[in-house]
Amino acid sequence: MRHNVNLLGLRYVMLGLNVIACIFMSAVIFAASSLACMTGRSAELLYSVKIVPQNPKALFAYTILLCAAMFLTFAMRQLSARHVRIVTAVTLYVDALLNVIIVLVTDFNTNGFILWTLANIIYHIKSNRKFLIMSLGSFLYMLCNYDLISVYMPLFSVRNYFLFYERNMQQKLFFMYYIMRDLNFLCFVIFCIEVIRRQKSTIDEIRNLYAKLRNANSELREYADIKERMGETRERNRLAMEIHDTVGHSLTGISVGVDTCLAIMDVNPAAAKSQLKVISGVAKEGIADIRRSVRALQESDDTSPLGTQINDMLEKTRLATGIVIRYRCSMELSGMDGDESNTVFRVVQESVTNAIRHGHASEIDIQISECEEGLLMIISDNGIGCEKFESGFGTTHMRERVAMLGGTVNFYSQDGFTVRVVMPVRNGKGKV
Repeated sequence: MRHNVNLLGLRYVMLGLNVIACIFMSAVIFAASSLACMTGRSAELLYSVKIVPQNPKALFAYTILLCAAMFLTFAMRQLSARHVRIVTAVTLYVDALLNVIIVLVTDFNTNGFILWTLANIIYHIKSNRKFLIMSLGSFLYMLCNYDLISVYMPLFSVRNYFLFYERNMQQKLFFMYYIMRDLNFLCFVIFCIEVIRRQKSTIDEIRNLYAKLRNANSELREYADIKERMGETRERNRLAMEIHDTVGHSLTGISVGVDTCLAIMDVNPAAAKSQLKVISGVAKEGIADIRRSVRALQESDDTSPLGTQINDMLEKTRLATGIVIRYRCSMELSGMDGDESNTVFRVVQESVTNAIRHGHASEIDIQISECEEGLLMIISDNGIGCEKFESGFGTTHMRERVAMLGGTVNFYSQDGFTVRVVMPVRNGKGKV
């Protein structure tokens, strides 16, 4: 905004200087002609000026009208055509035409409006042609110089009219004439310098923005690479959890079932054969789980209700191991989201696997119920427990699964081993 105010202020000053200079020139000629007629000094005036305009009074009126027209086109651009290109273009063309008329009417005694019009054209042009226009306009300004044109054609000179007045008045008139002309040229030079400086500032800003954009693109590429690696890590971890949960649970059931078969093989071959059939089914189911995990990398291919999945998994474990498993659920599980259902299933599966593999338990109790926080799950066994609990791969990922949903997992080793899980449940809306 500061730059716009500076350029606008310079154009206001240039307009004022040119209007004053133009009216001043025609007023001096009109006043000198009137004074010569009134005092009978016409011969003295003709001796001083050599060439006179045809009608000094008309010249004075024309300059006032032309200056008013210049002010009007400028006001139209500022007030109503700031964002209307057609109006800006038309008023600039009108300014160029008025310039030609003023130069001709005043016999090239004033050409300052050329710089004024040139400044407006430069201000409103947004392309790189500004510098070309500056050069052409400056050349036109020098070409329309009175001293140059008067060599080739007879022209009246306002400076000769100054010589008609008394010496003190002559000094004042010459001072005003030259100071207004030079101030107008100085304002135009400052205007051009400001435009060039702003152009350079814009170029520097574009370069800075381009450098920032290039850095941002580089950072985005690095972020994309990091995100891709993080995604790969998450997928590997998820696959590892899937394989651990499915393979670990299946192998634990198979291991315990085989031990049972070995124990009863000699005593009751029929029961051992029946047990081996169950173990074979568990092994096939484990293989299918592994294939699903590796092939789809999904949480679960099983679309059956969570309660059904838990009951099926526990029943297969009972048949394969002969362990007593009691499961009680006093809340509705069907409304849970997929990540919640998968977490509940994997926590039960991992807890049962650990109770059999590490705790050597013969009885396992599983309770799922509502609580203030959402869902409460307690899984306890009568195994050997442990004196000092150290989190392994399975319990670590159990904690991670529950933590991602905003829940907590606690482990207790007294009279066996107990897993206590508290987690919120959205049910598609919020808590249970």
